[in-house]
Amino acid sequence: MGELTGAAREVLAGTRLPGEVGDVDAIIVLGALVLPDGEPSGSLRARAAAAAELFHEGRASTIVATGAHHQQPPGEAVVTRRLLLAAGVPDSAILLEEKSRNTHGNLLFARGLIPDAERVLVVTEPFHLARALRLARIVGFAEPLPWPVISPAWGRPLDRWRLTLRDIGSLAVVRAGGV
Repeated sequence: MGELTGAAREVLAGTRLPGEVGDVDAIIVLGALVLPDGEPSGSLRARAAAAAELFHEGRASTIVATGAHHQQPPGEAVVTRRLLLAAGVPDSAILLEEKSRNTHGNLLFARGLIPDAERVLVVTEPFHLARALRLARIVGFAEPLPWPVISPAWGRPLDRWRLTLRDIGSLAVVRAGGV
């Protein structure tokens, strides 16, 4: 029960917006659902838009778009790249991580693409940040920083609570030594 209580505290703390974070080595956009027609989900759109804004603010010169395809192509990283390009991010600033099928894989394979990066912004919804940051540290990022985005799912109270509870359970597993 201790891991579950600790996970709940950590997830709920992750729902708060960060203070000033300054410049970072890279921005990591965690993958999210791509719809059957190849269009991005609202979550993926929100994450990509936030990453593009951070790039244009000069926070980092590199964005890592993460996520494989699940049912059929295109994959999450490919769709994220398309959104970033449409938002004016140059192709040369985008790295694609196309192997992963979950958050741990997103971060593990991103680490391989940016081996010298220590200070990174992790872009995802607030309910997902605590687990994502813990996993980022596990795979070797010295200073992963949260960048919460408000997606359509976050705006729907039932989805917000369902996803928050899911991540509390998932984080409890990670805290207990699983991934």
